[in-house]
Amino acid sequence: MFIAEEICQKLRENGKKVTPQRRLIYKALEGKTTHPTAEDIYNEVRAVIPDISLATVYKTLRELVESSFLLEIQVDGDCSRFDPRTDAHSHLKCIGFKVGIDGEYLACGRLEDISTIYPNLQISADELHGYKLIGNEVMFLGYCPDCQSR
Repeated sequence: MFIAEEICQKLRENGKKVTPQRRLIYKALEGKTTHPTAEDIYNEVRAVIPDISLATVYKTLRELVESSFLLEIQVDGDCSRFDPRTDAHSHLKCIGFKVGIDGEYLACGRLEDISTIYPNLQISADELHGYKLIGNEVMFLGYCPDCQSR
């Protein structure tokens, strides 16, 4: 579980500096299940610290990913989404569309956690193309209840 104060303590123990801006970014991620983008986090923290930069948010998220405190999810060319849940789990992504403010169709893109994992997927040596596997990610695609009703 992603708890901002625990992250601050662990980072300090590893010699990292925890600024008020970083602490606020950690707090913004705490308890999130919506898989926010960097821009989502930026907009949230900017309401408290108006002069925070988007670059600071990106840099902080990158450090959290590199320290294994945060997962970065990239799907089909979409912008990165961030998941504070770092245990082994799968995802369900809505591929439906919603109507935007100007009447244009926008991809829904809703992303949900699924606790089911698939540790024993079997892949033939021919399909590995020489890769050494270290894990897998499973993404299910479908239509969320809102998009089904459209």
